[in-house]
Amino acid sequence: MAIELNWALCSYRGGDGHQVIREEPERPATLDYLTRVARAAEEAGFVNILVPTGTHCMDPWATSSAISSNTRKIKFLVAFRPGLVGPTLAAQQINTFDRLTGGRLSLNVVSGVSSVDLKRYGYFADHDERYERNEEFLDILKRLWEESGPVTFKGRFHEVEDAEVFPPREGRRPPDIFLAGASPGARRLAARLGDVHVFHAVEPEVVAEDVREVSALAEEHSRERKLEFGIRHLVCVRETKEEARRAAERIVNESETITTGNWGPASRRESVTQQRVNELAGRGDLWVSDTIYMGVNRVRQGAGTMFVGTPEMVAAQIREYADIGVTRFIMHGWPHLEEAEIFGREVMPLLQDLSPVRLQEPELEQSIS
Repeated sequence: MAIELNWALCSYRGGDGHQVIREEPERPATLDYLTRVARAAEEAGFVNILVPTGTHCMDPWATSSAISSNTRKIKFLVAFRPGLVGPTLAAQQINTFDRLTGGRLSLNVVSGVSSVDLKRYGYFADHDERYERNEEFLDILKRLWEESGPVTFKGRFHEVEDAEVFPPREGRRPPDIFLAGASPGARRLAARLGDVHVFHAVEPEVVAEDVREVSALAEEHSRERKLEFGIRHLVCVRETKEEARRAAERIVNESETITTGNWGPASRRESVTQQRVNELAGRGDLWVSDTIYMGVNRVRQGAGTMFVGTPEMVAAQIREYADIGVTRFIMHGWPHLEEAEIFGREVMPLLQDLSPVRLQEPELEQSIS
């Protein structure tokens, strides 16, 4: 199966730069700069660009819409939290963006992470309940996509009556649904309703076991498509191993440790995915292997596993995960702009035998003359 390589956008308060995080961003998240990053990712050959969500981020729908008109092909992997909007409004937002961009949309459905941040939005469901709520949400969303008539649904958490939206999907394939998480609830949800189950990149042997276990869960359901697996990770590519190591350590050592509700202790306790990354980073040596560096976890939460080295070393690390069944890779480095360019120029050519998905020109509706 072909692999899909995806980048991530820096549309958050910390912006971008030569450090992981700073009180004052070196490169603020302006429309001009975010567009440059998206264009660099597009030119490098990445399929999606992940647009993050949270109170520390710009709204991902507005951000994606603004950038889409200044790019040609790249898709937007929009992160959103179902508990903050109803399923009918979400279907309308999704169908509208999808139609206006010619299908340049994928969905990152976020269930967990931090209740601290969710409470800022007025959403107080606990960790496990959020997965139960999101299962109902996705059931309604898929019915709105698939059924020709109005949808009526009454469940434990959601109720809609005679729901239908414009624009309809009109037979167009729905966007891929990426679902992340390592908890039992996350695994069950992805196995039944996800297209891609994403893990933070812990050791390959641990991810291999994850793939086996969740694949078995997926086989218990009637699915039109086989569940795929992805990893979220970081990259730092340089001409030599020594140069790459120095660069990776420098972006961490020159960063500022900022404790907020987004990156602080609450997310460490709640998220099973984050707990696994913390455990890997807490074993003493931040260099887990010649290629895997866990230093980023010292200064922020979230994706913390960085693939560091020459183009050949980083390509080999990606290949190791591909060999165990990972087909989707979501990555970034610092600065987001230059690292996208380096990866596209130096690493992409080394992965061609894995048949990476290539972007196609979108099929836009013709305007009325």
